[in-house]
Amino acid sequence: MNLFFEYQKKDYKSLSFLEKPEDRVTFKSILNKLWTERKKFGLTSVYFDDNSKQTEQQFFSFHDTYIKAGNYIGSIKYGENTVHIIPKILKKGLNNNYTESELLNISNKNLLWWLSRCSKIKFPKSFTSWNTRDYSFLDILIHLFSSLTRDDIVYNKHQSYIEKEESIHTLRGRIDFSEYATNYHTGNAHVLPCIYDSLEINNLYNQIIKFTSKLLLQHTDNEEITKKLQEIIWILDDVEDIFLTAADCERVVVSPLNDNMKIILDYCKMFLSGMSIRSEDNELEIFTLLIPTEKLFEDFIFGFIKDKFQYKFGIRDIIAQGDEFGRQLPLAVEKDKTGKVIKKAFRLRPDIYISRDSNNIILDTKYKVIYTKEEAKQDDRIENGVSISDIYQMIAYTIKLKVNTCHLIYPDYLGVENDLYTHYEIEHGGNMSISKIFYHRIPALIKDDNGELDSIIQTKEEELYEVFNQII
Repeated sequence: MNLFFEYQKKDYKSLSFLEKPEDRVTFKSILNKLWTERKKFGLTSVYFDDNSKQTEQQFFSFHDTYIKAGNYIGSIKYGENTVHIIPKILKKGLNNNYTESELLNISNKNLLWWLSRCSKIKFPKSFTSWNTRDYSFLDILIHLFSSLTRDDIVYNKHQSYIEKEESIHTLRGRIDFSEYATNYHTGNAHVLPCIYDSLEINNLYNQIIKFTSKLLLQHTDNEEITKKLQEIIWILDDVEDIFLTAADCERVVVSPLNDNMKIILDYCKMFLSGMSIRSEDNELEIFTLLIPTEKLFEDFIFGFIKDKFQYKFGIRDIIAQGDEFGRQLPLAVEKDKTGKVIKKAFRLRPDIYISRDSNNIILDTKYKVIYTKEEAKQDDRIENGVSISDIYQMIAYTIKLKVNTCHLIYPDYLGVENDLYTHYEIEHGGNMSISKIFYHRIPALIKDDNGELDSIIQTKEEELYEVFNQII
């Protein structure tokens, strides 16, 4: 199994598809193409930084004798090989008798849970009666798409009115008189060229579903998924086979009352939008889903808090990436030697700003592994606790955004149970005000490989709710 943790190094010799230098050149060129087109990745495009100035791909770094994973999680299907990149917070599992297969399964469960709570994308929130074992993450996404789509079109084939032109003997719709004039003068006055609206299954939405299903058949070997995709294609047998792109998804008019249709279309957009790319010699194809982990973790926490606490008594609003009015205020202004303002500098973007009836608070997520002194000593690590840069950032928030309390939110990781409910107090010079900066290691990680995913998520969310209920 080609399994990486974030930031893990692996020798080329341990990866059969990268042993030869020319294979590494091809793989790197395809990753660069994916990086260039990363904003087209449908559902996950929102997690890539628009302001990144990096022209070279950041998924992996290539060195003389080894390759190193970046801070992206997901799967890459490259030719006959599948590469899995899983969260670094699972790494200690190897020392706790977890197998790579078990860790991959745990990673898949966590990815589904985190995505289900994210605010920036539409993703299913129910995973009843199936588990993630023996699925790659790409297979999981295809499984979710095929299950939802098949169940939906069995009961609703989404017929829509399409304008048609047809020469018939009885009037239907309206007559195309410019065409009829020709018929009249050529002795075919009995033939009526009509333009009418017909309720058809052969519409753009169904064409997109059929094309996507046929595309996905080429990228899965799982028998259960293959069967579902074939059922979709069979149900849509009367739908025309045409080549389509992600841009065509934007042309479909979706009713705001039809949530399933919107989700299915989002899946199709994701699968059609740059995730399947061929090498320059057209011999190898890469099919991938990679998400920057810190962005995913941040959106998961915001989405969970928004869903659970938005209408709680005493809460006015919950805002992402801004102050209580959604503004990204500058920390400072830059001036020239005459005192003229050149520009506003260092825009403040707190992850979560919670406006309350009493005092407002800020929550800032940090996708880092944080250690107590005892844990650091046990793992032979020099550093422990919160980094000084995180504290400086919180101090800037408390001063500029006039908030006295900030909370740093860190994920827990395999091998720990302590939630680290600790804080710093910082006095501000002459005005005698005090800033409180709390830091927490929250239960945002599924650690159990067994059981139905729905029940596991329900238990974890109850636990997570209790933690945030004390904070908020």
